[in-house]
Amino acid sequence: MVREVKILQPAFYDEFACIGPACADNCCHTWEIDIDKEHYLLYKAQKDPAFHRLCDQVVRRRKKDGTPERYASLALGEDGRCGFQDPDGGCRIIRALGPQALSHTCTLYPRRKAQFVPGVWELSLSLSCGEAARLALFSRDQIEFVGLRRGTDPRDPLDAMVPLGIGQGGAVAQPPSYGPALRESCMELIRRRDYRLPERILSVGLLLRRVDRLIAQGQQEGIPALCGGFLQSVRAGEFQGFFDRLEYRPEAHRSAMQLPMAHLLGGARKPVLRHLWAALEPWCVPDPVTGGYQAGREALDFLIQTSKEKGDPILESLASAAENYFVSYLFSSMFPFLYRGEGLSFEQNGILLAEQYALLRLLLALSPEEEPRQRMIQAVVSLARLSQHADLGGDLLRLTRAVGLDGLAHGAYLLR
Repeated sequence: MVREVKILQPAFYDEFACIGPACADNCCHTWEIDIDKEHYLLYKAQKDPAFHRLCDQVVRRRKKDGTPERYASLALGEDGRCGFQDPDGGCRIIRALGPQALSHTCTLYPRRKAQFVPGVWELSLSLSCGEAARLALFSRDQIEFVGLRRGTDPRDPLDAMVPLGIGQGGAVAQPPSYGPALRESCMELIRRRDYRLPERILSVGLLLRRVDRLIAQGQQEGIPALCGGFLQSVRAGEFQGFFDRLEYRPEAHRSAMQLPMAHLLGGARKPVLRHLWAALEPWCVPDPVTGGYQAGREALDFLIQTSKEKGDPILESLASAAENYFVSYLFSSMFPFLYRGEGLSFEQNGILLAEQYALLRLLLALSPEEEPRQRMIQAVVSLARLSQHADLGGDLLRLTRAVGLDGLAHGAYLLR
């Protein structure tokens, strides 16, 4: 039975198309790729001897934990590449059978589907894909969203996919009554170009702190009015020049930087982020207990200095692209509700937003690209991949307890 659904998506969403061999850093490596039962049987039924031999080599049936959607997987080669990837980066499946023969996983990526308000699908693109990042950052001066209605097709893998929701474990749940007002307020704050981007992010954190206070007092019904009053203060310029009024303490800055440093060290040695490790390794020492690496005072000072000297000039010159990243992040992550199921307060979600800014500055500074736009694209792709490889919420809780910083003070130093 076909049913109608409402859809909200960025205006650039339908412009995405995989660029295949032209992609300098495609998704056909280091990722575990699932194959659904329909396409597994399609591949196995092919009569071409060369294709059949290749399937025998790289397609692995999941015999114990298989499901119709995760029926098999692709084994990666010694170089970390998908076994169906040709030397020029092209896909053997597409060349032999056509794009319609791609598994559901390969067909869907980098598309994402979420549901914040029941009955409305929010479609976006994962910015771990370079072409998706290019569209999000540079296809328009400012991201716009469009709404539409269409019928659903149960045979379409995107329509059949369960949307990411705000409930525990990804279950779709009804947002609280104040949810839309709070989320829309955060989006408006990030898009206010009369403020510098760090001031916008800090204003989001300040709003979220006040929301937490109302919730603690059992006054959730007052949150929409709080959001409206807060936006009026921002429109009046209340938070402009905020950082100029703060006393600077280097040791507090180093403590705050332990959070992004932990995520850099957690992801930089993975194959998809090796370019980061070349820059970080000289500043880190092996940890004999954990088998990982430690970052001391010199490493933290290096990150603070290099982000200011190399990251900030690019952020200033490509300010609209940086804003577009954060708008995309807030929309696709259903900010500030995604990590609520893990026990994070709203204010702590604001700290994670500040960390996104600190990481973006660092990744811009550490990127090997020379051309600023390409440097921004690579930084955003790396940031998205770091997020996918890290327990952001858990690391935040552990490190804020360890360093003993006030939440907004932590966020303010990440934004300096």
